[in-house]
Parts: sequence; C-alpha cells; structure tokens
Amino acid sequence: MLQEIIKKVTEHLRALDDAKDRAYPKARKARTRSKHSILMLHKGEPEKAERLISEAANMLTEVREVGEAFPGVQSSETVEAALQEYVEAAILHSLITEKRYPTPEELGVEETDYVLGLADVPGELRRQALDSLREGDLEAAEGILETMEEIYLYLVEAEEATMMLKGMRRKLDVARGVIERTRAEVTAEAGRRRLSKDLRSFRDKLEP
Repeated sequence: MLQEIIKKVTEHLRALDDAKDRAYPKARKARTRSKHSILMLHKGEPEKAERLISEAANMLTEVREVGEAFPGVQSSETVEAALQEYVEAAILHSLITEKRYPTPEELGVEETDYVLGLADVPGELRRQALDSLREGDLEAAEGILETMEEIYLYLVEAEEATMMLKGMRRKLDVARGVIERTRAEVTAEAGRRRLSKDLRSFRDKLEP
C-alpha cells in the first residue's frame, strides 16, 4: 500500500519536473520578447514591437497549456513575471498606437496578472513623456502624464482589492514617485515656455 503511494508521488514529481522544464524556458523567452518589444516602442518601431508581443503571447499560451495539468507551474514566480511583463508591453503598445486599454480577455490573462502588469506601465510612459519634452512637444508630454495619473488613481481607488496582490504596494510606490518626477519636469517646461512668451511680449512692447 505505502509502496504504491510513494510510486504515485514519485511519478507525479517527475511529471512536474518535466512540466517545469517545458514551461519555464518558454516563460523566460516570452519575458525577454516583451522587454525587447518595449525597447522597440521607445525607439518608435511599433510594428516590430507588435511582432515581439505576438510571439510572447504564443509562448505564454503554450505555458498555460502546461499549467492546466500542473497549476503550480502557472502560479510560479517565473511564469507570473513573464505574464506581467507581457501585459505591460501589450498595454503600452495599445496606448501608443490606439490610445486605448486592451482588456484582460483580449490579452488572454487573468485579472490579477493584468493589474500587476498595468501598475508598471507608468514607468515606461515616463520615458515617452521625456522623449516628447526633448522633442519640444509639451502637449504630448502633458497627455502622457494624464494617462500615467489615470492608471495610478484607478489602481489606488481599487486599493482594497489590489493591495492583496503580492508586490502591488511596491509597484504603486514606484509609480507615484515616477509620476511626481514627471509632473515636476512637465511643469518646469510649461513654466519656461510661459516665461519665454512673456519675455517676447515684453520685448515687442519695448520696440518702437
């Protein structure tokens, strides 16, 4: 009797190890694809980013199929990190190219992975805002800042639910700091522009 129990346990553990060997490398590759797609978005290459995101999605689908038989695989830190990176990349791409938020259903992810990935988006949007400022597009930077604040505020409003998620408090703390720094830089640029405009107006009045 005990021998049969041990045999079944051993078989299960071997199968679990095999599942991890199949799932984890794909999850890591998916995370790498997602990170690379974010870099492509910052370089202004959304088509390349979209292709990388699609590749990551396909890999994560394969991981999910493995996880259906072994739930512990799907809930592992390796897979969760890959899912959150993918969500972050997919949301960023959608905001940049379509000005909208994709739903968890569209991305094929659980709600928890969605909000955890969403919480990282303000950090990447900051870079977009700074690029806009360097290009002299204050209006675009202000719009991006509004989106950053929108994400943060909605997540904070859902605090009772989201704060139960592992890592969410830290993510929101980081997002708040990122938003504060971006707001300061956007405000400073707006102030410089107003001052420059006032000086030009003053000079025009002095000219005969």
